[in-house]
Amino acid sequence: MDQSIKPRRTQAERSAKTKTKVLEAARQLIAQRGLSHTSTQDIARQAQVSRGAMLHHFPTRRALIQATYADVLKHEADLVREFARNLEPETDRLRALTEFIWERYQTGVFQISMDYISEARVDAEELRYVSEESQRFNDALNDVWHVELAAFGCDSGTRQDLINEFMCLIRGMAFQSQWRKDSKYFQKMLRDWRSRAHSILIPKIPSK
Repeated sequence: MDQSIKPRRTQAERSAKTKTKVLEAARQLIAQRGLSHTSTQDIARQAQVSRGAMLHHFPTRRALIQATYADVLKHEADLVREFARNLEPETDRLRALTEFIWERYQTGVFQISMDYISEARVDAEELRYVSEESQRFNDALNDVWHVELAAFGCDSGTRQDLINEFMCLIRGMAFQSQWRKDSKYFQKMLRDWRSRAHSILIPKIPSK
């Protein structure tokens, strides 16, 4: 058998690839242009698929927008998990994790989230969907946070309070960074928060 001949993909494989292309295109365009300036035609063109093929997977704009939002948050949660798994044992895990999350909030995920929340706030069904998906994302971050900071001698409630504070800080910084381009200003806020957090997150003393 000629090894250079690639086996033909199944219908299911082709369908999955089309769906992935559409979601990737939607994520890119919404991050660049904003939700209100991105049409389904734009997304089909960017994905290089026919409108009919896109409608097969996402028969309405709402279905496509919802799927894209869920895909964006799942993608971000997977990135955080992967980053945490690859941290070296001696790494300052609090600093590494907070810096990485702040970095991700400057790459488009925040803008996309703000667009979805803004559009959903006047639609009870849409807001419920956004809330559920956002909670899944928060749960994923919480899981990583508790695992990575388990070596500190404070209870889980204290760790949870700290990530809640941190995420409120990050979202506020991300909002302000839309017009304030001042990395030193934001880095100082991160350092100040970590300094306070370190005073609470006392490392456990190994038992003899």
